[in-house]
Amino acid sequence: METEQPLPSYTAELFANPPEECDIVLKGGVTSGLVYPYAVLELATRYRFRSIGGTSAGAIAAALAAAAEYARTHRDDPSGFVRLQKHCDKLPQMLPNLFQARRRYRPLFAFLMRAQRGGGMLSLLLTIPAIAPLAAGAGALVGGLLLWLLNGGIAGTVLGALVGCIASIAFRLIRLVRHELPGSDFGLCPGLDQPGGQGPALTRWLHEALQDVAFGPDAPSTPALSFGDLRGTAADRQIDLRVVTTNLGMGRPHTLPVLGITAAYSEEEWRDLFPSAVCDQMAASATDVAHMPGLLAFPSPDQLPVIVAARMSLAFPLLFSAVPVHVRDFAGAELRRATGAQPVIENRRILFADGGISSNFPIHLFDALLPERPTFALSLDDLPGDDALGPERVFIPSTARHGFGLPSGEVHSVSAFLGAALIAAKDWQDQLLSTMPGQRERIARVLLGPGEGGFNLTMSPELARSLMQRGLEVGRRFAGGELNFDEHRWRRSLVAYEQLERTVAEFHRTWMHGFGAWLASYLTQVDSYKRLSRAERHEIHKRLDAVAALHQNFEPPIADQTGKLPRPTGVLRVNPRY
Repeated sequence: METEQPLPSYTAELFANPPEECDIVLKGGVTSGLVYPYAVLELATRYRFRSIGGTSAGAIAAALAAAAEYARTHRDDPSGFVRLQKHCDKLPQMLPNLFQARRRYRPLFAFLMRAQRGGGMLSLLLTIPAIAPLAAGAGALVGGLLLWLLNGGIAGTVLGALVGCIASIAFRLIRLVRHELPGSDFGLCPGLDQPGGQGPALTRWLHEALQDVAFGPDAPSTPALSFGDLRGTAADRQIDLRVVTTNLGMGRPHTLPVLGITAAYSEEEWRDLFPSAVCDQMAASATDVAHMPGLLAFPSPDQLPVIVAARMSLAFPLLFSAVPVHVRDFAGAELRRATGAQPVIENRRILFADGGISSNFPIHLFDALLPERPTFALSLDDLPGDDALGPERVFIPSTARHGFGLPSGEVHSVSAFLGAALIAAKDWQDQLLSTMPGQRERIARVLLGPGEGGFNLTMSPELARSLMQRGLEVGRRFAGGELNFDEHRWRRSLVAYEQLERTVAEFHRTWMHGFGAWLASYLTQVDSYKRLSRAERHEIHKRLDAVAALHQNFEPPIADQTGKLPRPTGVLRVNPRY
């Protein structure tokens, strides 16, 4: 339950020697990410973070958590978490100033912020001309003058001025959306400071915060924190940070720091998105890319600055500019060849946008069939529209049956219908996975009402701090043992048993019905992967035959298994890694 108590103050000693290890995954949500800092801080008093993942705003919090863990693990400096608190405590006051629009979009952005704050329809209508004052004035003048020349009288002249004003503003908006916004990579805000902005914009703030949290007093003279820094050299001290971004050019997600494709970037373009010091650092170690003149190779996983990955994950459509990356279109050339055309390999400029478009709650990031340590997941969910709701705003399943299903919502408008369709299309996999046994008990669902988090950039400091309080509650409950890890492992064992039993049975059935014999006969005829020697091919066949024989270890089957094992059941299969 939320309280009005002040947020706690931490000392370095609280973080010095955590007795256990954990992983954490944070959902996307723009300003809803204010929930995360105190959840991270509370967990850090008991756990050392081995793996940290997130999307969008969750990627921002994950990056800061990784920076603090880097200070503790690699620099023996637990005060990194104290510095993390210091930076995050400033967010409620500075939140609106983090979003700084480019100059040509500033009037429109200011109007949208006024609309979000409310204040009455009349006052809002009266401020519409401020979106494009020159166009509005010119349109009003032309419209009014035209009706005056046509003897429209005072009423006609006023009406003509009004119509001219509205038409001019509409024309200006159409031009902005159709012609200017694409030139800004479909974002009002680049993320860096803009003329007239008050305080740092989001990307500069995050870069400075990451440096301070990770390096403390050494930050001014230290290169930008990289994934190589987090990885370190000792296997038992590595910090595995992963953030999701969406490749709009290929229609797929990527999990950074591993991009997984050959790519390059334009230093000139990226200087509009990232601090100069970060760009200088990348350029100093970058190499040229064959057939891509004037571009630099996308940084390797170890060399990729954390700030770059976080910004590529937080690129909410229309709010922040997407991040341009250049690739060689080999697949396009292959398709041309398939159609009988000349297979020309072209260079493409593709855009990377918010990770939440493709995977807003990547709870799969650190999954293994059997967990070595707890993976805590924080989900930001809409509060159901029900007048009978109680005061609790954090839900963590307490029994094996809790969290089994998904809340049902009704739609009564076209906008609600389209919004629900979009959410279903992009989030259905994350949604279903979050209800699975062995998954749902490790998820804390933080419920947010209208005006809380999300795209609400004008939240009051008091409301922002109330979101932090919810994160504090999550952290305290998890750090206090709300997740029974023994029970969690028991349930994951049952899930693993059922899936292995089914998979081995299906494998044995197919293998014994001719597949094994066919494979044995085909080993000398293969047309692909010929680097495998004949001896290695026969060894693969031998080992697969041993897998098929495992089915006898699952005999006899457990009686009434369907009624005894966790539900809903899943499917064990090969999926693409991204």
